[in-house]
Amino acid sequence: MDFIAHGFWSYIIFHRTKKALYAVFFGLLPDIVSWGPYFFYRLFTGASFGKPDISQIPSWTYTLYGIGHSLIVWLAIIGIVYLILRRVPVYLYAAPLEVLMDIPTHSQEFLPTPFLWPVSDWAFPGISWGQWWFMVLNYSLIAIFMVYILNEKRTEKIKNK
Repeated sequence: MDFIAHGFWSYIIFHRTKKALYAVFFGLLPDIVSWGPYFFYRLFTGASFGKPDISQIPSWTYTLYGIGHSLIVWLAIIGIVYLILRRVPVYLYAAPLEVLMDIPTHSQEFLPTPFLWPVSDWAFPGISWGQWWFMVLNYSLIAIFMVYILNEKRTEKIKNK
């Protein structure tokens, strides 16, 4: 799934929590971990933007992609946070949820989701989120849920006046 959609879905799922914007951040974090450094790398090397040529992506980007998109890594992080805090902030679950969304929405031909990294490089044979029909469906659902949520918040605000 694309970066912007992850942010919206994180908000949609966690909008009733006290720190919904933290959930949005954690929902974007797997992509930020891998593609943030690559973005700055391309920016400083003067590379053009758009769909990257897979052969031109540095190997360290794939390592970061594996780290950021690994359910094993996220379960370890959640476990460490639990050991330290004796609880897990609900917004932290947005990161592995993003990975779960990516598993079926990434094809094996272009950036399959390495959700079992570092144990295995097997990837689910999903569909590409970049297909026009998926983008229309995905953003239509996002729009419907966002209208509902915003209407719900507006109604609550009116009731509380």
